[in-house]
Amino acid sequence: MNEQKLINPFLTGEKIYLRAVEPGDEEVIASSENNPDARAALYIALPSSKEIQLSRLKQKSQDHSTIFLIICKVDTGQPIGCTAFVRIDWVGRMATFYIAIAEKENWSKGYGKEATKLMIDYAFGQLNMNRVQLHVSSENPRAVKVYEKTGFIKEGTLRQAMYYDNHYIDFYLMGILKEDWEKMIEKK
Repeated sequence: MNEQKLINPFLTGEKIYLRAVEPGDEEVIASSENNPDARAALYIALPSSKEIQLSRLKQKSQDHSTIFLIICKVDTGQPIGCTAFVRIDWVGRMATFYIAIAEKENWSKGYGKEATKLMIDYAFGQLNMNRVQLHVSSENPRAVKVYEKTGFIKEGTLRQAMYYDNHYIDFYLMGILKEDWEKMIEKK
């Protein structure tokens, strides 16, 4: 691992690391949300800008129910996306997981799987969460496969949960419990 490329690493994997937001990240996030491939995968309908993202990042940094991190490549330090726990319930020990990798050139390279695994290990191993859940489009089989490989289980279908590109889309509710994660750790 080329340590000099890592800028303020918080969680480190083999291919990627996760870090807190740094100045300039608002530009990366805005360009991600305006990228046609990322917009289609994330169902983003409105345009974004650096100013909008800077305001959102300031809000997220002050919100105790959100942990927001930037995904960067280990070899270059280049930011390629973001991941978060949102709507954290510190009493109920539950969080909702979010991940976005911007450019299509960074898809299907294992970055999303590694970021998801780092976040799940962090949730259960450090934050003492009992449950992590997410919503994923039924039309995104690549993402569903990654989530299943990292221990998430389909728990239900939210029928016609989103309108995008002239049709309604079902979403899966997927979840992983701390006991599921512990069983996966034991198998290794």
